[in-house]
Amino acid sequence: MSGARAGYVRERPSPFSVPEQEVARRWWALPPGCLLPLQDGSFYRLLFAGRQGGACGPDVRDAVLMPYPWSVADVWEPDARRRVGDVEFHVRAGDWEAHGHQYDLRYNNVILHVVLFCDASTFTSRQDGQQIPLFSLADLTTSSMTITAHSGALWPCQRLLPRLSDEERASILRHAGLLRFELKTSAFVEQLRTPRPDLISNAFDKYDCCLIPALAEGSGYGRDRDFFRAAGLHLLGADTPIPEPLGRSSQPSPLDARRLRSLSYLLEMWRSCGAWRTIQPLLAVSSARTGQLQALRTLFVGAGLSLARADILIVNVILPFAAAVALLENDSVLYSEAEKLYIAHPGLPSNTIIRMMCRQLRLERHPTGSCQQQGLHYIYQQSCREKQCARCMMSKKDI
Repeated sequence: MSGARAGYVRERPSPFSVPEQEVARRWWALPPGCLLPLQDGSFYRLLFAGRQGGACGPDVRDAVLMPYPWSVADVWEPDARRRVGDVEFHVRAGDWEAHGHQYDLRYNNVILHVVLFCDASTFTSRQDGQQIPLFSLADLTTSSMTITAHSGALWPCQRLLPRLSDEERASILRHAGLLRFELKTSAFVEQLRTPRPDLISNAFDKYDCCLIPALAEGSGYGRDRDFFRAAGLHLLGADTPIPEPLGRSSQPSPLDARRLRSLSYLLEMWRSCGAWRTIQPLLAVSSARTGQLQALRTLFVGAGLSLARADILIVNVILPFAAAVALLENDSVLYSEAEKLYIAHPGLPSNTIIRMMCRQLRLERHPTGSCQQQGLHYIYQQSCREKQCARCMMSKKDI
């Protein structure tokens, strides 16, 4: 028996027998701060593993990597040499080209190709011609896994938040939510100041030609927003090319098709009465704020959208758009009503950003109300996506 064992050589598992889910499992198990040895001989430090991608496109969104060597102080510098972008998983390095990603625009934000078995060159080429490094999980060593970026709490916000009361945390998130509301409002103001004459018609004025594409795009949040916005412009008569539907299929998915039918139904209804002229009176309801919200919900649910999607459109599109119109028309009452309804809205469905930010900030429970939820989105987009702790409102007091 001992002789047989002495001559035994363990075979390397075939890459064809390993599912891609195993690559994903190993990636998400990596400790923050570990060193990732790249195939060209250099290293990345893993600051943040990112968030899971959608049904199509890269497997990971918004990962944060730092070229090595570096100093610990680099993490908190606002202009540190971070790499922020997507990550793609494959069992073999050659699967990138086998799947045609080198011709796919959706993979042009990938900054790292993660594989289990390296059977190709040290770099991967994107559609835009850029080369990205290759990292094989098989090259990880115990030392690289145990070298971490920080000790104790990883981020300043995680040291600060336990010292705050529930009221103080809620106040910060409400403030961040209102900042997001103002950003969306400002974006609509700029769009309304530069109308598209090619879209304005007897049926739709400049307000509608700004609002309707935004509603179409909002119908695709979490799905394929570029496709939905292009579809909205097409329904308005714009000569805009429509990208391939989600999944590079010839037809939209059943869920997307239902939302497109709802959008088409609303447009047909608004051709005679106008979109904004229909919605604006609903915001002027003098009864309780729940009456305003119910009127807006009824409009979209009656067109075939789910209640959850109706609320997403109300919070992300209708209310900031109304505030933008109010600013342009100097209508303080309309602005006040839109902002109050935004603050009072009971909450939106949880999504990947909210869940990820709750884990990042180590919140014991999800914040209540859409304003606080939008505050998490604001913090993520403004600083946490790139882990720019020096400019984060949740941690700057602790740096």
